[in-house]
Amino acid sequence: MRHNAQIVPGTKSERTRSRILAMAAKEASLRGVGSITLGGLADVSGMSKSGIYAHFGSMEILQIAVLDFIAEQFAAQVMTPVLSAPNGRVRLKALMSHWIAWSESAERPGGCQLIAASFDYDALEGPVRDHLADQVKQWKDFVRQVVQDACAQDATLTIDPEQAVAFALGLYTTQHIERLLLDDQTSKERALHLWCDYIDRN
Repeated sequence: MRHNAQIVPGTKSERTRSRILAMAAKEASLRGVGSITLGGLADVSGMSKSGIYAHFGSMEILQIAVLDFIAEQFAAQVMTPVLSAPNGRVRLKALMSHWIAWSESAERPGGCQLIAASFDYDALEGPVRDHLADQVKQWKDFVRQVVQDACAQDATLTIDPEQAVAFALGLYTTQHIERLLLDDQTSKERALHLWCDYIDRN
């Protein structure tokens, strides 16, 4: 469901909408998707609350649009580079490297919005929570497929796809918490080392 779905790409209206979503995504990194407000976006964008509302129609639609905007960035900055790496162990190691680099980007001063939103929405109900859950499932499916493809290409790999998905998500979440909440600047290298060691041992 998307408000104003007839907007033509490249028009002034679409450019304004994209600018709003980019600002909202940055705010979501700092404060969470659920904490985005029309007033807060008006302050950072220089637009009126009614002007922002006109592009989306409701906060729920805005929040879902923000999640889609973030997912598009994620696909371009993580998924595409991972698939561009040579299949096998190299691609598996690239997966964690690009994933962590995503959370460290200056575009995300408060880290990965999707991980933060997962904690915010896990016990809630509604379209925003369902949309986020679908995005997380799609990423898990992607990781699983990357592992399966690597094992099919390299007969020496004996990695269980389900175990790899769980381990990767655990490492990523742990380094995210340690780096941002505990101010542990060694968490990135530790996560990368543990992931690469896991790949090399299997």
